[in-house]
This record gives sequence, structure tokens and C-alpha cells, in this order.
Amino acid sequence: MNRWEELRVSTADKLRAVEERVARAAEKSGRAPDAVRIVAVTKYVEADAGLEAALYAAGCRDFGENRVPHLMEKWNALDRASKENGEIPQPDPRGVGWHFIGSLQRNKVRRLLPYTAMIHSIDTPELFQAVARVMREENNPATRTYAREDALLPFPKTIPVLLEVNISGEGNKHGFQPETFLEQAAPCFEKTDRVEIRGLMGMGGLESTPDEVRAQFARLRELRDDALKAFPGANLTELSMGMSGDFELAIAEGATIVRIGSILY
Repeated sequence: MNRWEELRVSTADKLRAVEERVARAAEKSGRAPDAVRIVAVTKYVEADAGLEAALYAAGCRDFGENRVPHLMEKWNALDRASKENGEIPQPDPRGVGWHFIGSLQRNKVRRLLPYTAMIHSIDTPELFQAVARVMREENNPATRTYAREDALLPFPKTIPVLLEVNISGEGNKHGFQPETFLEQAAPCFEKTDRVEIRGLMGMGGLESTPDEVRAQFARLRELRDDALKAFPGANLTELSMGMSGDFELAIAEGATIVRIGSILY
């Protein structure tokens, strides 16, 4: 068995194990297993390591990255792998959802948007407005500046985003403050033609106990429910919360997206 075969088999086994745990947690919370999407986070793995290709071969279609250059590198690495390796099914990375999960600088929004399927980390009204402005500019022939690198990368017509909330209260985390979330986020819910707020994202505290983490996830769900009441017509179907160490707690509190990293590699 060569290196690729070993990586493919071991990665498929790890992904299946995670899928089984997600399915059990979803069923325990009264939901179908496919109600929870797994986003594979490979931010600590080099683009040329082949992990994304192995996950893709095992059936994974959602990947998460926290830096714009790394997401672009891995998009292209998977593109190359899908063309070069006959064992990867459906060799077309346009069917892959690349989720941006890190802190986003406004000066990198234009570079990111053609590559990402969803931004999880809109943490201020100013960042939201920056995304909306770039979307308007690049969908207007009179103000368009983005030069496509190839035919696979047209600028998107719309972009789904999640609003990040600092549910743990930790000073090193970004996001809206839970206590003032509705007030802070109100400008984001004003009508925009190109940006779709799909839900909220939050991370449990690193030093928090399991009970505290579950309470933090419950708080995010409650904030989503409050936003649905405060902003009629909002389509907040997604709760992105839970990582390798706490995703089952997140699913119990209503997570629809879990971001899984270390236990996959």
C-alpha cells in the first residue's frame, strides 16, 4: 500500500467514525443525521499534504479554513488533485464548499469571495457592510474590478454569511457581544441585495467546563431565536457551533454545522 492509499484509507476511517458520532448525537436530540453538516477543518495541515483530497475521496464536500491565502492554496491543490488522481470521484472542486471560519480583514474580502461558499465569521457591522459593498461593486459592470483567474471562478451573485457571537466571553475571541447582540447586529439585517445572513456562529470557551460550554451553545440558539423575532423575514437556519472536543454538546443544543479538525487527521 503506497502513501496515498494509506492516507485515503485512514482518513476514510476517521471520517466514518466522526459521521457515526454526529449521527448518534443528532438522533439523540430528535433530529435526522443529515440535519448536521460536518465541515472538515484542515488549517494546521499543509496544502500539499493531500488531506483534502483524501477527505474528498471519502465523501467530504465541506472544508473550513481560517486564512484567506491558505484557503486559496487548498482550493487550487484540491483542483489539481482531482484532475491528477483517478481515485478521487467526481473530479470537480466546484462541488466543494469552502467555508471561511477565521477572522477576516476587510482588505481581503474581494480576494476571498470567489473562493468561499460561506463566511462564518462576520463579527462587526463594519465587516458586514464591507462584504456587501464589494458584492455590489463586483456585480455591477460599471464598478467591477475583480479579474477572474480562470473560468471556474466567477464572482458570486450572492454570499451566505453567519454572524459570529462571542458566547464564551473570552477576551481573545472575536464577535458580537451576547448582551447587546440585537442592537449591534441590527444594521446587518437591513436590506441588502447580495449578502444572505443564514444564522449564527460561536465557539465554546477553552477553559469552560462541559456544562458551561453547553450553556454557551444554548445561549447562541436563544440569540438566534431572539433574532428571528426581532427581524421578521430573516432566514436564520444555521447554527455553526461545536468543534472536535465539544461537537456532541453543540448538536444537543441545535447545531446544524460542526467544525471538525484534529480528530480527522
